[in-house]
Amino acid sequence: MASKGHSNGIHVFPVGMYIKTLVVLVVLMALTIAAAQINFGHIFAERGWSPALGSVLNNMIAMSIAVAKGSLVVLFFMHVKFGTDLIKVWAMTGFIWVTLMLFILMDYGTRKYEPAPAFEADTGSALYREITRVGENPPRDDYPIVRPR
Repeated sequence: MASKGHSNGIHVFPVGMYIKTLVVLVVLMALTIAAAQINFGHIFAERGWSPALGSVLNNMIAMSIAVAKGSLVVLFFMHVKFGTDLIKVWAMTGFIWVTLMLFILMDYGTRKYEPAPAFEADTGSALYREITRVGENPPRDDYPIVRPR
């Protein structure tokens, strides 16, 4: 006996949906290429603003188009649009997780490497000594990497 609501049968979607999605993706790709050819730095410089704002604007436009393309792929090609609410929740959770991980990695990428002082003071430490000799490249052969106790 079939229950009301969702069925576990095979869903067949019209080919036209895939073709329309493909056409929109190609148009968005062309828009991305066209936006990359425009130098927004000159536009901002002519108005007396910083030319660096042009690069920021160009990146924002490119990322907005990329998000739109990614959303189309997820919604139509991965069938999230036609899935259950649970599928939609897990798809959004995955994107939120990736976004959080990206921000965490960007934070680590902006930090300066500073070894812990406790390792430097320990005479038996196996910490690589290259970090204390700034500008010496290649390292001297007479300086041991691991000091004997």
